[in-house]
Amino acid sequence: MIFMNKRKEEGFTLLEVLVAVLVFSFGLLGIAGMMTISVRTNHNGYLRSQANFLAENMVDRMRANPVALWAGTYTGTPAQGSLECTLARPCGFNALATYDMQEWANSLAISLPNGTGNIACQNIGTLPANLVTAQAPSVWSPVPPYDGVCTVTVSWQESTRQGAQPQQVVLITQP
Repeated sequence: MIFMNKRKEEGFTLLEVLVAVLVFSFGLLGIAGMMTISVRTNHNGYLRSQANFLAENMVDRMRANPVALWAGTYTGTPAQGSLECTLARPCGFNALATYDMQEWANSLAISLPNGTGNIACQNIGTLPANLVTAQAPSVWSPVPPYDGVCTVTVSWQESTRQGAQPQQVVLITQP
């Protein structure tokens, strides 16, 4: 009688397991690379949203203070500062505009990497009569809407695969 050893092969060999682990690890490396790109892109989108929000916030501040807007106090590059306008120490129209610009510069520096801003206003019309005579606006003598166009520019550094890239949001509006 001939005995044949008919052994059924079951399971995996060590070589097969090593090849499967190698293929699986290459897949995980690809997913990790996509995740880092995704996180960076999400963060850059967040910065762009913040820049747009800060530009619109400054336009709202300008709309709320038309006397200083007509006087040109909102034009230029803001600098960070510590001027305070409170109930105990109220500010006039131009001082309030200076305070707004300082707060905007502080917000840009905090919210955006190397964040800066600039405002350029071009007045098309003439200065209202009540502002020429230095009368304070009132219900009887309101300040008309600004008759011009302002360009609000927010700049910052955005991180990309090539390093930091300068970015800008430009908002052209009539406050």
